[in-house]
Parts: sequence; structure tokens; C-alpha cells
Amino acid sequence: MHHHQSLAAFLFGCVLSAASAAEPRWFVAPALDHAPDIERGLADPAWAKALKIPIAKLEDGPGDTTKYPTESYWLRAGGSLFVAFKCTNPGSPSLWATANQLRDSNIYTKECIELYVGDFAGDLYYQLVVDACGNLFDGQRTDSKWNGDWKRKVERQAGCWTVVYEIPAPILSTIWEQGSLITINATRHGSNPDGSGGEVTALSPPGAHSPKERVFLGSSNPALLGTKLAQAVTAFQANFAKAQLPQSASEKLAAMAAFESTCAGAGEVSLVGYQALFAQYVQFVRRLKGLEQEIVLNNIFGGNGNAR
Repeated sequence: MHHHQSLAAFLFGCVLSAASAAEPRWFVAPALDHAPDIERGLADPAWAKALKIPIAKLEDGPGDTTKYPTESYWLRAGGSLFVAFKCTNPGSPSLWATANQLRDSNIYTKECIELYVGDFAGDLYYQLVVDACGNLFDGQRTDSKWNGDWKRKVERQAGCWTVVYEIPAPILSTIWEQGSLITINATRHGSNPDGSGGEVTALSPPGAHSPKERVFLGSSNPALLGTKLAQAVTAFQANFAKAQLPQSASEKLAAMAAFESTCAGAGEVSLVGYQALFAQYVQFVRRLKGLEQEIVLNNIFGGNGNAR
């Protein structure tokens, strides 16, 4: 069963990790009027319009030199997300994979793609693994008992193999809403046809169970930033309803309310505009957490700093 962490814990975690983790990248994937036909693989002309991101960073070892280059492609059509991978391997069409495996078998030790797509917070995410024979493994977070209704199409060619994912609206809607973003990552397991010379590359190491890169699906609207901050403020006010607030609280909470209104009325903004608002959002989260800590310390030591 999936357990959601508290919003406050997630927000504080974002603040704590910001200083130590590399900043995630931001992307915009196009929204198309007509969905690609996954049975046509990457031959469908829709993929020419897709966001293209290479997967070339080694999970283990320095540098970005990979023996098995991989390209990923991202687009949305209607309520569905489409993702494709072109996996270079000189040994193809002979590849290190076993046909006709049961669903959720241990296929991620062989030639495969592990795709991770998550929500705004990276709290709820799905693991969707497809190997070079078309076998699949899927899970919600680390729960492999979850089996989703999604599609994949694998093709082998000379020197490469491809896989196209179709993640339909019933799944995508649990992690995305119009104008917002999803968090993503992916790993590629490549090796010689006999299994030797294996390596793992990632979109952003460490790749496994770590959706972190941010992708807008067609448009960027900061309304969700305001909603998330409003939820955090509401929780703060409920938790400290009987507490004496610091003198600075009223001004800070008023600024947060103004930010919520700005986000709600902004409509579609540019990627740069969203990033600027996101930076303000993180600052407001930090200030809210600071208020919480100040109240707790005042309760322990009193306003004059003496322990009660």
C-alpha cells in the first residue's frame, strides 16, 4: 500500500536537499492534437516533434562516456503521456533478454529500460520497466503488486532496439494536472548479447526510484504552486491555532497569501517565469518552516530565551 508522506515533511525535505543535491533540470514536452500510433514505434511522424533527452550519464564511475547511447522522447496527446527510447547496441537484434517472462519477473538485470514518472512532489511515482523482449515489470513506488493498464511496443533493429510507452489518462491523472509538471527519471541497462560488458546509465543519476527532473506537458501554469503553499499555510494555522505567533508572522503570512493570488491568476507563463515563481515558492516554504521552529522554541524557552 502506498503511504503519502505529510505535505510539511515533503516541503521541508525539499528545502534540506536543495543545498546538497544537484538542481533538477526543467523541460517542456509538446502537447499534440493527434497521438502517435505505438504499433508504428518511432516511425510515427509524431515523434519528430517530441522533447528529446539523452540518457548517457553512468550510474557507476566518472564521466559520461557510455558504450550504449540512449535517446528518450517525450510528448503528450490528450490525457495520455507517450515516452519512447532508442537504445543503441551493436549486438542488436541479438540482445541479453529472455522471452516470455511472467509479469514482474526480475527483468531489470538484463537489457531493459526503467522508466520513472512521478507527481509534482516526486512522492507518488510509477516504475515501468520493459526489456528488449517486451516483458514488463511495474510498480507504484516500491510496491510491485501494483499492475497498471499501460501499453508498450518493442522493436529490434540492426544496431539498436526501441520501446514506446503509452501511459493513459487514468494513470497520468494521478500524478499530473493541466498546466503542472511531472517528475521523471530513467535508467538503461545495456550489455553484450551474452550479458558481458554490462553498464547502467541514467537520465539523472542515481536513476532508480528517483524521479527528479521536471517536465511540463504542453504548458506551464503556476496555479498548483499557490495551491500547495495554501495547503501548507492552512496546516500551519491548524497546528498552531492556540500558539502565540511571532510579530513577523502576520507580514509573512500576508506575503504568502499575495503569492497564492498571483499564482492563481497568472495563467500560462513561460518556463523562465515559472522557475522564478518556483524559487519564490521555495523561499516561502522555508519561511513557513522557520516560523514553525520559532514557535516551538518559544514554547520551550519562552520569549526571553530562558528554558521554562
